[in-house]
Amino acid sequence: MEKNKGEGRFKSTEILEFVLNDDGSSQKYAVEVAYINEVYSIKNVTMLPCTPAFIVGIMNFRGKIISVIDIRNFLGFTMNKIDADNVKKVIVINMNEIELGIAVDEILGCKDIHLSEIQKNISTITNFNTYYFEGITKERSIVLDIKNIMMDEKIIVNEDVI
Repeated sequence: MEKNKGEGRFKSTEILEFVLNDDGSSQKYAVEVAYINEVYSIKNVTMLPCTPAFIVGIMNFRGKIISVIDIRNFLGFTMNKIDADNVKKVIVINMNEIELGIAVDEILGCKDIHLSEIQKNISTITNFNTYYFEGITKERSIVLDIKNIMMDEKIIVNEDVI
């Protein structure tokens, strides 16, 4: 985690917590604010053919076209595809000049947490690749590892359609 505040064992970071709903259940997630460009209310996402299931579509963000992803599908938590018409909020993430949007159902807000509060051993989330997680907070929010997500080769879709 970069851009931490504080000294030594009392380092802290600011996170944005959000909720994703799936088949009647919901899960809280969090992203470090340092990677967030903006939380954006959106009117529509345009679906694209021939893209992986985790890509909901694309959107116009201040004159730039960026991909919108379903992080649950990307992480393998669900195989269900989000209907692009149901996306109303997007967290725009920026790292190394790569931007993408994460579709969310509800924004819970920002808060400072001490790094020591993040449980690194995520034994409650089994059968999933913890490579994409920083850990889990006391409030049971899964803190996403944006660096590893953004550097994943699945994020870059380079396919020719014939």
